[in-house]
Amino acid sequence: MTKKTLSSDQFLKDIQGKNLNFLIGAGASAGLVDTLNLSELGESFEDLYSDKELTAKQRAALDLIWFKSWIQDTLITKEKINNIPTNDIEGKKAFQNYKRFISNLGDFLDREGYDKPKRANIFTTNYDSLFELAFDEVSQDQRMIYFNDGSRGFLNRYISTENFNLNISHSAMSDNFQRSIPTINLLKIHGSITWDLEEDKESNNKKIKATINNEVFKEVKATADNIMNSITLKSFPIIDALFLHKRKLTDDEKKIALQSLKDELNSLNEYSSNDTLANLDEKPSPMLQEFEKVYKKLQVVNPTKDKFRETVFQQNYYQLLRMLSFELEKRDSVLIVFGFSFADEHILEIVRRSLVNPYLKMYVICYDENSKVDLEKKLGSVGPNKIEFIPYTDIHDGGNYTPIGNFDYLNWLFDGKSNTKE
Repeated sequence: MTKKTLSSDQFLKDIQGKNLNFLIGAGASAGLVDTLNLSELGESFEDLYSDKELTAKQRAALDLIWFKSWIQDTLITKEKINNIPTNDIEGKKAFQNYKRFISNLGDFLDREGYDKPKRANIFTTNYDSLFELAFDEVSQDQRMIYFNDGSRGFLNRYISTENFNLNISHSAMSDNFQRSIPTINLLKIHGSITWDLEEDKESNNKKIKATINNEVFKEVKATADNIMNSITLKSFPIIDALFLHKRKLTDDEKKIALQSLKDELNSLNEYSSNDTLANLDEKPSPMLQEFEKVYKKLQVVNPTKDKFRETVFQQNYYQLLRMLSFELEKRDSVLIVFGFSFADEHILEIVRRSLVNPYLKMYVICYDENSKVDLEKKLGSVGPNKIEFIPYTDIHDGGNYTPIGNFDYLNWLFDGKSNTKE
């Protein structure tokens, strides 16, 4: 049996001239934003968060843990990048991978013919600001690329899906010939840590504002820190192990991990309340109620199957899902999936439905063999040429090994033999 190979040049040739789309998940930001692994708990965070038996106390405590263990690390600024310790090799490499990817993608689009689309859509469920930072730095050297995060404005920038339907061109001073400018659209399906809600008091209209200086985030972090500073982590061994210091559970802990976690979520209300009577109430403690009040202002999708409590960007979420569906229904479309587990059932269903499009080609980058088995199971059985699960097993560009499907591999695919930039 002949084993399949895929070189960088062959990959670029296969996607040339196509309607290019990416679906990128949390795996892309590994090194700067840790992914939550609750395999020892026996269920995903989404399953835990969607548990109908959780009380209001437990759910409020879980919001706090979710913020402290993951969300607070997603606001990444230039200052944070510059202050990455020298010995944090993975952290430094994570941002360089983003820049290398955006730079290579811009070069690829620029090489497309005048009769071909010079546009790529990056759909991502990540809250973090790494793409925005990479866009900002790459644009200093590659000025003839248009980076579009869906916002418009000057001193104040506001998000709207209408802003993605743009065709950008450039004319030289010496002629009137219009040349299409490569455009990279960033569509943040689950919202962003850089989004803030702004309400016009006169018209009562609500708009999503894009800003790296998010005051709501600062307020949520201060409230969360206040609660965490009032407790002793030794009293919460399961929460500490799974979410904060991320150590392996002992065999005894594993047997009762789920129930112990729920008990600790209840206890967190008691420890974070200075009012003894509040601990007898079914409502969260006063401190956690204050946290919930500000936490709900964050413009991000919660990791629950219900998705929304009262998020004002619900309409924006479904508009972005429709855009994903529409792009995958187009003729000669390509979808490249990276760092994405398909835990979001809405997105999974859209991608599975799109497979009826005979002109769609999918490349799913699997981190390892276990990831490949899981993704094959979720996406179902389709024709042999519809989905390529890469890297291929046992063979790689003429070699005799299987590389890990990480950011290095995605960047290698877009490097091409003629592109030696790092």
